Amino acid sequence: MQLHSVASALPPRSFTQGECLEAMRQAEFWPKLAGRSRLILEEILSGDSGISKRHFALDDLTQAWKRNAEQLNNAYEREAPKLAAEAVKKAIAQSGHQPQDIDALFLCSCTGYLCPGVSSHLAETLALRPDVFLQDMTGLGCGAAIPLMRAAQGVIANNPESVVITVAVEICSAAFYVEDDFGVLISTCLFGDGASAAVWSGSGGSWEARDFTSLHIPEEREKIRFTNAGGHLRNQLDRSVPQLAGQAVQDLYSKRNTDQGEPQAWVTHGGGRDVIEELESVLPVNNLPVTREVMNDCGNMSSPSVFLALEKHLEKGGDESHLWMTSFGAGFSAHACQLYRIK
Repeated sequence: MQLHSVASALPPRSFTQGECLEAMRQAEFWPKLAGRSRLILEEILSGDSGISKRHFALDDLTQAWKRNAEQLNNAYEREAPKLAAEAVKKAIAQSGHQPQDIDALFLCSCTGYLCPGVSSHLAETLALRPDVFLQDMTGLGCGAAIPLMRAAQGVIANNPESVVITVAVEICSAAFYVEDDFGVLISTCLFGDGASAAVWSGSGGSWEARDFTSLHIPEEREKIRFTNAGGHLRNQLDRSVPQLAGQAVQDLYSKRNTDQGEPQAWVTHGGGRDVIEELESVLPVNNLPVTREVMNDCGNMSSPSVFLALEKHLEKGGDESHLWMTSFGAGFSAHACQLYRIK
């Protein structure tokens, strides 16, 4: 399948890590935390985390930790379709298509739950045709964007003339939860809100995506997953996740299709500063500048992060003709594909 465009959308309000720390100090949970937990938050949010700011679908950050489970999911229902629609509108406009041209829309998200899914809201907002195929994907966390592409590839393989949207959207601020747990505390310091969409078809694009691979390690599931805490989404994050991600990405890279030679650039999900450092140690590259740029400007947006990295890489206008792309997350799972410039 061929890429026609990729575009992202972020909430208008962004907050520095220092502002996040001040808001947390004003939260009701702050005096209830153990002293060591407060020290962890202060060290990360005032230190070199590789994140300068994060975007949240909030006007007042102090409200982030005052909402109950119902209010959090209501925020997700309100904000996820809005942000996803903004990204999709940008991508459609850049591709030269019209909303009525869209034949299928695939959407991934894990930071809230709607039935029918966010795709139903998007179809209404964008005035898509009544016969458009809608598919929501959940449960793959940060790694979902590339499996989403692989699902879209199936539709295009059966109908090369079809125009397909893939959109990743996360309202991580609707999944904020704090307690005296290292992984939960780290998560609160990493994640931000965002959406990114891409337009695909069987022809007429600038890049071709193929050679998809996946790796699933269910015995490591408890290392990174959402659990439930009184109705709240609680991100369970083990200290070993950076090494686990590095090993999984290394395994995927070793199994790549080499028929078209070696990639000239690498587009990756970031995860966090320590994860990026692991990726730079296992991939044949000294630095992942775009991955670091996304992390610095947006934090970890979960599934949209790798699409935003792709968008930023293509905007730089390099002369590469072969990209290797990877994402990873809950499961534990990791995914990759290769993109080849259309000559």
